[in-house]
Amino acid sequence: MPDIATSINLSSIERRLDKVAESTNRIEREIGQTNSRLTQVTSELNELTEELNGLKASFDRFMDDSKRATTLQKAATELIRVRQELEQNYGGYKIVRETMLGVLQATDLALVKKTTISQVTEELMLSTPDYWLAPCLVAVAAWIGNDRDLANRAIKEAVKRDEEKTALAMALICRRNNRTDTCFEWLSIYFAHQSAENFTESNFTYLNAYLNGVFGPDEKHMCEDYVAKWLREIQSNGADFEKRQTEIWREYCKNFTVDLEGQFPQMSGSVREYAEIAAYVSRINSVGRISDKFSSMKNITVEEEKLKKDIDQTLVSLISRCDAKEEPLRKEERYLQAVRYFDGDTDAAKHSVLEADRKRTEETIDLVSQMTNIIINREDARPSERKTSVNFLSSYIRSGFQEYMAEKKPEFPEQITLNVDTWSGTTSDGANADELQRGYELHMQQERQEKLATVKKDKPKQRKILAGVIGGISLIFLFLFAPLGIMGLIGAGVCFFTSGSVEKANQQQIANINAEYDAKIAAGKKKIDDILTEWKQAKTIVDSYESGETPDIVA
Repeated sequence: MPDIATSINLSSIERRLDKVAESTNRIEREIGQTNSRLTQVTSELNELTEELNGLKASFDRFMDDSKRATTLQKAATELIRVRQELEQNYGGYKIVRETMLGVLQATDLALVKKTTISQVTEELMLSTPDYWLAPCLVAVAAWIGNDRDLANRAIKEAVKRDEEKTALAMALICRRNNRTDTCFEWLSIYFAHQSAENFTESNFTYLNAYLNGVFGPDEKHMCEDYVAKWLREIQSNGADFEKRQTEIWREYCKNFTVDLEGQFPQMSGSVREYAEIAAYVSRINSVGRISDKFSSMKNITVEEEKLKKDIDQTLVSLISRCDAKEEPLRKEERYLQAVRYFDGDTDAAKHSVLEADRKRTEETIDLVSQMTNIIINREDARPSERKTSVNFLSSYIRSGFQEYMAEKKPEFPEQITLNVDTWSGTTSDGANADELQRGYELHMQQERQEKLATVKKDKPKQRKILAGVIGGISLIFLFLFAPLGIMGLIGAGVCFFTSGSVEKANQQQIANINAEYDAKIAAGKKKIDDILTEWKQAKTIVDSYESGETPDIVA
C-alpha cells in the first residue's frame, strides 16, 4: 500500500510539472513574440528619429538660409544707406583728398594751369567748412600761384582745425619742394605734439627720416632738442629704467652664446668644473657675433633716395586717410561689406572687421621700447630704423653686454679637479703635470694589486698538498673499508691533476689584469696631458679677453 500511494502522488506531481513546463514554454513564446514586437517598434522608432533629425536639419538649414538671406538683404539695404550718408555728409572730404593728391602730382609733372588749380581748390574750401585738409589744399594752390597772403590765411585756418595733422602734412609737402627751413618749422610743431610715452611706428618713421637727413640739414636746430627731451621724459619715469634696459640687452646677448661644440672634448667628461668653464668661455666666444650684429646695424649705408620715396608715400597715406568724423560710418560700411562677402555670416564678418581694425591700429608704446622692438622683434624694420635705434640705445646695449659677460665670470674656476678612472687630482695652471701623472700611476698600481689579490685563493701548490693528505688517509681507509678508501684515492687524484689547470688559469687572469692596467695607465696619463692642454687653452682664452680692452660691440 505505501508503494501505491507513493506512485500516485508522484504521478500527480509529474502532471503538475508538465503543466508548469507547458505554461513556461507558452510564456517564453509570448515573451519572444513581445521581444520581436519591441525590436520592430525600436526599429520603427529609430527610423522615425532619423527622419525627425533629418527634418530638423532641413528645417535648421532652411532657417539659417532664410536668416542669411534676410541678413544679406538687410546688409545690402544698409550699405546703400551708409554710402548715401557718407556721400551726403563727407563726399566733399573724399573729393578734397583726391584733389590734393592730384595737385601734388600735377605740380610734379607741371601739366595743369595754376588758375585751374586755384579755382578747383577754392570751391572745395567752401564745400568742406570743417575739414582740416581743405585749407591745406588752398594753401598749396596759393603757393603754386605765388599768393602768399592767401597761403598764410589758409594755413592759419588749417592749424586751427587740426594743428598736428596740418604740421605733418605741410612738413612733408615742403620736403617734396625742398623748402628746408619751412619744413623744419612744421616738423618741430609736429614733434611738439608727440609724447615719449606714446610713440607709434609712424611717429618713429618721421623721427628716423629726420635723423637720417631726409628733411635736409637742421641748421637752426629746430628739432634736435625734442629727441633729448623725449629720452629725459622716459628716463625720469622710474628709478629702475636703466636696470630694465640693461636686463633687456643682457637677455638679448644670450641669443648669441656660442656652444663649444667639442672644443674641449677631454675636459667635458673628466673635469668637475667643466660646466662653469664652458659657460664663461662660450660667452667670450660669442663676443664677435654680438659685435658683428650691432656693427652691421650701426654702420649700414642708408639708401637716402629710397627713404625719401618711403616718406613721400607716408604723405600719400596721410592725405588718403579718412577723417575721424567719417570713421563710424566707414567702420559700419566695412562691416556690411564683410557680411556680403561672408554670405550673411555675421559672426565671421565681425571677426574679419575686428582683425582688420587690429592690424590697422598702430601699437602705442614709449620711444625706447619702440626702438628696442625695432632691433629685437621687427623683421620688417627699415635698415635706417635699426641704425637709428642702435645709435640711440648704444649706452644701454653696452651696459647689458657688460652684465652678460660679467654674469659667468665669477664662476670660472681658479683650479680644476680632474677625474680619470677612479683617480682625482687638482691643478691651477697645469704646471704640476708630472706630479699628477705620478699620483695617477701610483693610484692605479694600488688598484692593480688589490685586483690581483682577488685572484683565486685556491693556489695550485695548496691543492697538491691537499691531494697528498687525502691520498694518505685514503690508503689507511683502503685496508679498513675498501670502498671508502677507493673513493678517497680517486678524489686525491682529481685534486692533484686539476691543480695544473688552475695554475694555468690563474696565470692567464694575472696576465690579463696586468695588461688591462698597463693600458689604463698609459691612456690615463695621456688623458691627463690632454686635459691640461685644454685647460691651458681655456685659461688663455679667458686671460686674453680679460687682459685686453673691453670690446665696443656697437662701434
